[in-house]
Amino acid sequence: MRRILLMACLAGALGAQAPHRILAVERKGLPPYEVADRIYRLEGGQDRGLRVGHRLAFRHPGEARTLGHFRVVEVRATEAEARFEPIGAAYPLKGDLACREDLAGLPVLALPEPGPIPVPVQPDRPAGPPPQEGVIFFLPQRADLSPAGHQKLKTWVEAWGAPGRWVVQVPATKALKPTLQKQRTESLLAGLRELGIEHPVVETDPRTADGKYDPAWIRHWD
Repeated sequence: MRRILLMACLAGALGAQAPHRILAVERKGLPPYEVADRIYRLEGGQDRGLRVGHRLAFRHPGEARTLGHFRVVEVRATEAEARFEPIGAAYPLKGDLACREDLAGLPVLALPEPGPIPVPVQPDRPAGPPPQEGVIFFLPQRADLSPAGHQKLKTWVEAWGAPGRWVVQVPATKALKPTLQKQRTESLLAGLRELGIEHPVVETDPRTADGKYDPAWIRHWD
């Protein structure tokens, strides 16, 4: 009986994940445009729990077949931007759907017998809202910001506001030499300072993202 209840709960959670409709298809960077240069603007962002790095299935309305996947690269309050990872020859268009699959594949486990209700421990302070976040890609073995990278920084500063806490995150990896990591970090710090961000902070915590180019993240807390 408990196993049936858990399956019902999971089915309800999956059903509650409404798809994100594609609002627009944009091309960024300089011609010639490649598949990686296409950015898909999705309906729903932080208000629907999207985070940078989330992977969404691409489907046509009314169809259950997955034709590819989106990788979220920027999240705003009510919209998000994603890059497309194709499976076949089909490509998304405005009005197609990006569907959440976060709970797919969870094992069905028996619920434990109910026990005493523990007394909750009050945290020292309440958890704050998640940061606003965007990703910038560097070309292999390059540390300079492209014109598109500068424009991204400018757009984020204008949208999020200069006050608050700004963080530059350039994760350390085995493939990234420390010298190149430092140069990329300095490029991002310099770009933010040019836009009026006086004291951006650096983080190098491990983090991964799929794609052809090396990612770095810009994070902002109000």
